Amino acid sequence: MKEAVELREAIALTIAETNNELEAQRVATEFAFRKRLREMEKVYSELKWQEKNTLEEITELQKDIQHLEDDLRRKFMNLKLCHTRLESRTYRPNVELCRDQAQYGLTDEVHQLEATIAALKQKLAQAQDALDALYKHLARLQADIACKANSMLLDTKCMDTRRKLTVPAEKFVPEVDTFTRTTNRTLSPLKSCQLELA
Repeated sequence: MKEAVELREAIALTIAETNNELEAQRVATEFAFRKRLREMEKVYSELKWQEKNTLEEITELQKDIQHLEDDLRRKFMNLKLCHTRLESRTYRPNVELCRDQAQYGLTDEVHQLEATIAALKQKLAQAQDALDALYKHLARLQADIACKANSMLLDTKCMDTRRKLTVPAEKFVPEVDTFTRTTNRTLSPLKSCQLELA
């Protein structure tokens, strides 16, 4: 009988220790979830800030590209005007073709305009490349933002599910056997006979 009591006490102690370990693990897991959620929220807000800045840069770059395109159109119009003037000088009636100061001035202006147009085209190509890179960066940011938002949602759902599944510590306490035990006593002959038959 003494050994049975000691065994029951050992079992109760083991159950209590296991409950304590489970509770400690539950607390540690919830702490890790909360910490991860805070880190995710921090990264999420950083990504949203980067997205906002990238959108502002894209808007600014689009305005710059529009200005470059307008400048390029004006330079093309000026170049057409210079070519028209040179062409009309070539076909003047009753005037001899000659290389005078006006001819040299128009030719120099054409060369300057062509160089300016080439430089503007190069700047425009660089701006377009930068805009493409910004759009790719924005797409990556938005994909990361969506991923982080999904991760935060899943972590929040996991925490809610864990809260619902948490069993209060009182329910882990083993029930105490209220049956009073007696010392070894001899059974009546009738009960001894019943035990032997079974």
